[in-house]
Amino acid sequence: MSKLLEKKVCLLTGAASGLGRSTAILAAREGAYLVMGDRDEEGGRETLRLVTEEGGEGIFQEMDVTKSADVQALVKHAIDAHGRIDCAVNNAGVEGARNKTGDYDEAEWRRVIDINLTGVFLSMKYELPEMVKQGHGAIVNVGSTASIGGVRNMPAYVASKHGLLGLTRTTAMDYGPQNIRVNAIFPGSFRTPMSERLFGMDTIEDHVKPLTPMQRLASADEIAESIVWLCSDRASWVSGAGLSVDGAKRAG
Repeated sequence: MSKLLEKKVCLLTGAASGLGRSTAILAAREGAYLVMGDRDEEGGRETLRLVTEEGGEGIFQEMDVTKSADVQALVKHAIDAHGRIDCAVNNAGVEGARNKTGDYDEAEWRRVIDINLTGVFLSMKYELPEMVKQGHGAIVNVGSTASIGGVRNMPAYVASKHGLLGLTRTTAMDYGPQNIRVNAIFPGSFRTPMSERLFGMDTIEDHVKPLTPMQRLASADEIAESIVWLCSDRASWVSGAGLSVDGAKRAG
C-alpha cells in the first residue's frame, strides 16, 4: 500500500514543537517532502533533524506568520525547491493571556488575533495562488475545541479560533471549483508546551480527565494522524469541514 503523502510537498507552520513537530514527523513517515517554518529556529532545526532521522526530506526556515514577507518567503522556498505545494498545514498559534473580556489587555488581544487568525489568513493568501496554478491542493487549518465553544477567561483565543472556522469554510467554498480542499481540525487536550502552560505540567491530566469522556489526554501523534489524513487523497471529498478530534470533550 502506498504511503498517504507519497512524494507530496507539505508546507507546515508552527513546526518547532508540539503538534507541529508531530505532524512533520508523521508526514515524513508517510512520504512527504516538508517545508517548515517557525519563529523558534532552534526548535525548528530539531524538528528537521527528527524528520531526517525518519528518512524524510525537509527544509526549515525561520519565519513569523504575522509578517507577509516571511510567509511569502516560505511559500517561495517551497516552490523554488519543489515547484508546487500539494498540502499545507497552518498550525502556528498561541494561547494568549487569561482574563475576562472586560479586563483583557488590548495589545494582547491584537497579538493573539494577529498570530492565530491573521497568520492563517496570510498563510492561505500566499498558498492558494500556487495551488490554483497547479490545479489542486489541500489545506488544514489547526483550530481548537475553542472553535466551537467558549472557554472561560480566554476571549482572544476563542475569538481567533471561531474566526478560523469561518475563514476555513468560506475559503473552501471559494476555491472548491479549483480542486482545492480546505478543512479545519479541532484538537482536544493533549500534552504540548501550550497545554502545560495553560493547565500546569503536573496537573494537566487532573484538569482534563473530568472534561473528557474518554478519560485521558490524547497524544500529539493521534491528532497528527487526522491532519495527515485530511491532507491526503483519501480525504478527497472532505472540504469545508471542522473535524473534532477530542475524545468527545468539546470546549471547557
